[in-house]
Order: sequence, then structure tokens, then C-alpha cells
Amino acid sequence: MEAQLEMKKLFAVTLILAMLLTLSACGGQDSSIEAENGTAPEYEITMASFDSSGTVGNLCGERFEELVEERSGGRIQINFYQDAVLGSETENMQQIKTGEIHIGKFCDNFGSQMVTGLDPTVIPFVFNNIEDVKAVYSDEILGPAIAEAAKENNNVYLIGLQDRSPRLLTASEEITSPDQLDGLKIRVPEIESWVTIWNSMGALSTVVAWPETYSALQTRVVDAQENPIDNIYANKIFEVNKYIMNTEHLQGLHHWCINADYYDSMDEEAQQILVDCLAEAIEWANGELATMDSQYKADMEADGVIFVDVDKEAWREAATPGIKEVLAGMDPIAQEYVNNYMAG
Repeated sequence: MEAQLEMKKLFAVTLILAMLLTLSACGGQDSSIEAENGTAPEYEITMASFDSSGTVGNLCGERFEELVEERSGGRIQINFYQDAVLGSETENMQQIKTGEIHIGKFCDNFGSQMVTGLDPTVIPFVFNNIEDVKAVYSDEILGPAIAEAAKENNNVYLIGLQDRSPRLLTASEEITSPDQLDGLKIRVPEIESWVTIWNSMGALSTVVAWPETYSALQTRVVDAQENPIDNIYANKIFEVNKYIMNTEHLQGLHHWCINADYYDSMDEEAQQILVDCLAEAIEWANGELATMDSQYKADMEADGVIFVDVDKEAWREAATPGIKEVLAGMDPIAQEYVNNYMAG
């Protein structure tokens, strides 16, 4: 219940700010208006995820889809497309901006592309835990700035934050010290801050599209990659990288967004159903996360995978020059937030 209230509070702050900026009113349709056939208007929502089926983010989406149809009595129908059927994360971002899709789940590219320069949660080796990451979005200065940028730059409201497992480094050899990164070819997504930081630590960052990562590891185009444990498991990365380092270098989130124009066109009852059902689905998924991660780990260990503990502070220290370089290019309010956090 507490998590659900927090999600509602986050949504309310985001939505109020966005509406003040655009002078658009929620409830563009009066719920008393009826369609020509005498029934209340129906909403058919296209929802997309670039993630693989079975990952916790997509399981949350499936539960959200079911809850909405049930609570709305069929008034609202969500068609959920998974496994990048409608395109990559970057393509989904463009699609939600134009309204081609209505709801999307975005991960670290939310911070790097949708609110560029404002969201420090996209910087590896900074935040210690998921609660500290979520605190960024409720900060009285940074939170509204992120919400405003999401609306102004991408025409979306941020309506939900879902916990995500921390990112772990995988490789074909054991890596216990950041000194061993020297010359290591590591696959990274197209996120500039990640390229900067891994390179500053001595690695050779190589941008590879996620669907091509398994093949790139198999053919030794790259030696290593980094991802949350559910992605490592669902995409069988452990078959080509038998060592998983518990670096936990980035505590990420799933950012659930809705096209602002579409949301504003919905009546208040339909809007509330979406908000409530997503909050409930997120609360359920967050509760399942640790159990699922433990099962993934057990399954991979049974297949011969070795999990390696590392000195996280030593890795953070090695990443500090890169962190400073990334921060120098960010908005001053993001810089101040990170500097205060790391000093405290």
C-alpha cells in the first residue's frame, strides 16, 4: 500500500507540473458523453516494451494489462507488444512522442535521451541502492525539472517507476579488480555516459545493439557486457559469459510513460484506472523481484556460472574521474545533487 501511495504521489506531481506548462486540462472527454451506439467510449491502448518476455518489467506490464481490462469492465483495452516487436527502445521513444504507441516502458535511456543532462541516475557507480535512485524523482528541485523535460521534449507523462535489478558485469574470465578492465572489450548500449566511464577505467567500450550482443560475445567481437540479472538469464548471456561480477554499478528503474496528448484525451475515470492499476502492478512486481533474482542465480549456478564478489568502493574510486567528466556536461542542478550525494 505504501508503494502504491508513493507512485500516486509521484504521478500527481508530474502531471500537475506538466499541465501547468501546457495549459491542457485532464479529462479531455466528459465521461457522460456516450458513443453513437449508446455505450461509454472505449480506449484501445498500444503498449510497447523492447525487453524480452519473462523479464520482471514485462511481467509487470502483463499484470497491468490484465488489471486494466478487469477494472474497466472492458472499457479500456491494452495491447502489449513485447520482445521489441514494435522496435528498439530508441524507436519506442520516438513512437510514444508522436502517439504511434500510447504507453512505453523505458530503462536507462529515459535519463540519457528523454531528459538529457538532468537525470543523474543514469551515471554508473554513483548511487548505492534503489531507494537512493528513486529519491531523485521526488527531490523538490530535480524531480519537477525531470518531469517538465519529459513533457516538453517528448510529450510524455512519467506515470510509474518500477524497481529494476542492479547491473552486473559478465565476462568469460573472472574479474575481481578494476585494474583488469585494461583493454577489455565491453559491450555497452548507446549511452554516452557509460562509454565515457568504462573507457576512463581502461576498458574499450563497444556499442552493440542488444539483440546482437549474444552473437558479439560468442564470436569475441566483445569480451564482456553488463546487464541486470533477468536480462542475463532471459537472453542466455551466461552461455557465453560464465563469470558474473557482482559490481552492482548501476541501480536502474523501469520508467513507465504515457503519451500526454492521449492521456489528456481520456476521461477522469479512465485516467484513474490506469494510474491505480499500474501502481498495483508495480507493487506486485517489486515484491517478486528478489525471489525471481534468486531463482535466476540458482539456475545459472546449476549451469556452471560463477558469481564473483568485488570491492565496490574500489570500483567506484576507479570510476570517479569518468563520473566527474560526465557530470561536467550535465545541468548544474544535477551536478549539485550528485556532488552532495557522493560527499554525504
